[in-house]
This record gives sequence, structure tokens and C-alpha cells, in this order.
Amino acid sequence: MALIISMLLIGSFASSLSRERESQVEAIVRATVLFPVLQLHRASAEQAAVGRRAAALQDERDSLVVAMTRSRAVAEQAGDLRALAGLDEPALGSVRVAEVYPGRPRVGDPDVFVLRGTRLADLDFPVGVFTGRGLVGVARAPHGSGARGEFWTHTDFRVSVVTEDGGVSGIARSVRRDGGQPMLLLEGAPYQGNIEPGTRLVTTGIAGVYPPGIPIGTVRDLASEEAGWMKSYFVEPAVRPAETRVVLAWDRPELDSLMSIATYVPPTFDSSSVEATPGDPLPADSSGLGSVADDSVSVRNEP
Repeated sequence: MALIISMLLIGSFASSLSRERESQVEAIVRATVLFPVLQLHRASAEQAAVGRRAAALQDERDSLVVAMTRSRAVAEQAGDLRALAGLDEPALGSVRVAEVYPGRPRVGDPDVFVLRGTRLADLDFPVGVFTGRGLVGVARAPHGSGARGEFWTHTDFRVSVVTEDGGVSGIARSVRRDGGQPMLLLEGAPYQGNIEPGTRLVTTGIAGVYPPGIPIGTVRDLASEEAGWMKSYFVEPAVRPAETRVVLAWDRPELDSLMSIATYVPPTFDSSSVEATPGDPLPADSSGLGSVADDSVSVRNEP
């Protein structure tokens, strides 16, 4: 109460002074009487910012746990198939942690970014950039000791995607729906197929720019269809560039290893349909794994 009365008295006194004197009094008050209040306000704002950042990190961690849990079953199934076919385990590469700075090196362009981190300049560009929640964009080239690239919102962005069950695939690119926020458009989906709203799309890993299985978003609704030819779908992105601070840049493995992980979804089969036939090649219309030399295993997909 005393502080409020003091402020009122100071205010009435300052109103009778000249503009120059009034500025001097204001500076003195800020440096003395108001200093604890201003410091408390600043500390409160910083604490709120830290809380929001902590919540965002928690959400990202939870999303990463969910993604790892979903991927474990697929990885185990793929490992079983590779063992049956006598194939070596593929090298999935590693990642480099980096900070992302939007709007650089072209200042004012929201669709480009610069990455800062260790050993980024020696990556084999272009490489995918993502977080635990999903795909962020692509790093195109070195930039000093870091890298420069484009968010998925860039007009030149394209990525090969597939539904999580492997049923429908296509190409996703950036669009603006009704002049609003950027979103993704899935093109080239088969006309005979149907993708339900809420279906999650992930990267296929084809071409080796992006690792397979990275979420890119969920299908929102049908955008258009060409009779007897193909369908397009609007896709809600998994990650918005404005929400991104720390990202992962893919350090992909050698080309031979990439070729062995290009197919995202392995064929499914009933264990009762597996027949060991030493010396027999796989049928041409079987699982697509090709033929294996001596002591091979034939795999027949049940209808």
C-alpha cells in the first residue's frame, strides 16, 4: 500500500516538471523504487519461457518413445526375414545433433535454415533433418562449419512417403490450403486405394536422402481425385518449423547398405508356409527377396 501511495505522489510530482526533468525522474524511479518489481517481472517471464521449453522437450521425448516402440516390432520382423534369407544386418547410419536457425542465410525467407553443430560440413549432402516427432526438412550443402537447407514448407521440397502399414505410397510436397498455413499434399496415391483421415505417413527411405520410417504427418482429408488414375490427400505435418530448435541431421551409411534398407515394409507371411528347400531358388513371384544360393529358404506369401 505504501508503495502505491509513493508512486502516486511521485507521479503527481513528475507531471508538474518539464519533459527533460520528467525523464530524469523516471530513470531514477526505475533504478530505485521500481527495480525490484522489474526484476521480479523479468524473472517471471524467463521462468515461464523455461517451463514452455521443458514441456516441449517432454512432448518430443514422449513422441520419440512412441516412435521407437512402434518401430521395434517392424525391426524385429525385418531381422527375422533377413536371417531367413541369409542377409547381413543393414547399417542404418547415425545422426548429428544441431541447432536450427530459420531465415538464414537468406534473411527474411522463412522456408530456409542454417544448422550449427559439430562435424556437419562433412556430411554427404543432401541429407534429411528431423526430430523425434517427425521430418523437418533437408540439409542441402555445407555452410561454414555447419550446413544450410530448406524446411518442408519450401516450394522445392519433395519426399517419398508410405502409410505405416505399407498399403499406399506417394510423393508429399508443400502447399498452402486456401491461403492459410503451409501443409503437405500427398500426390500419386493409387485411385483404387483409400486412406482414412488420421492415417500416419512415414518416409520410405527411397533415394537415400531421408532415413526410412520418419513420420511426416497424418492424412486430413481427400484433396482431389482423377477418375481411374490417382488421388491426392491433404496432410497435417508432424512438425512445424516454428516449433523447431534442436534437430537431428542424418549421417547416412554407404550406398550398399542404403540399398538394403530402401524398402520400408517387409512382406508378411505365415510361418506354416515356410519350406526349407536346399539348392532351390526362390520363385520369381514370391516375396521379392530374390534367389539365394545353396541351402536357401523359400518363402511363399499366403493370400
